[in-house]
Amino acid sequence: MLSADLYLLNTASVDADLVIRLASELAPDERRHWHEIHQAGRQHEYLLGRVLLRRLLAERLHCRADALTFGIGAHGKPTLLSHRWQFNLSHSGEWLVIALCEEGPLGVDIEMGVRHRPILPLAKRFYAPSEYQWLSAQPREEQHSAFYRLWSRKEAVLKAHGDGISAGLDKICFLPEQAWQLNNHLDNRHYEIRDWPAGSGWLSLAAPTRRVDAHLLDARLNSIPLDPMLIHTIFRESAS
Repeated sequence: MLSADLYLLNTASVDADLVIRLASELAPDERRHWHEIHQAGRQHEYLLGRVLLRRLLAERLHCRADALTFGIGAHGKPTLLSHRWQFNLSHSGEWLVIALCEEGPLGVDIEMGVRHRPILPLAKRFYAPSEYQWLSAQPREEQHSAFYRLWSRKEAVLKAHGDGISAGLDKICFLPEQAWQLNNHLDNRHYEIRDWPAGSGWLSLAAPTRRVDAHLLDARLNSIPLDPMLIHTIFRESAS
């Protein structure tokens, strides 16, 4: 049965001595790009994301991690050449999330909600009118979380499509009062959406299946199985 894998990593928890050795696992072009990133936090995220992606895909394809070749799809989305496995990455705050699935479409987005934004003006500008009306009707203390839930769901679908936000947030319309039904004005593909609270925000996955196998990565990048129903507790515990 088809399932999507979801890996969660708190990048700040990774052992420093391990990080130092990871650069040797990057491909030459990845190493050049890594050196060109001047912000330390982004450099750290890129290194962990690329190395983990190579390791996880190589494990599924029964090949060497350095044998994998990546390219860019028709819509600018990174792809794995010569194999049909789909992948997508997202990061927010200290958290990195990697999604894998043997089939597409696949997109993941995490928004920890750490940035305080002018919620209603942004929603009026970028969301569908019905979404803005629903958000405006929510109690003031719930609008922040509701805004990020919509944003995360939309971005997960847009990333699965391949164009990202440039395709238009308003082309993906959710109906929260109808069990978060999706009105898709973007394409004719089917997206199964699952989401979990993440800090003050949300983590969303758009995949061809509702079955999810979740994993928590520890300080040595070892994978620990995680009940998807408990994903929200990981973020809560890390903040305590």
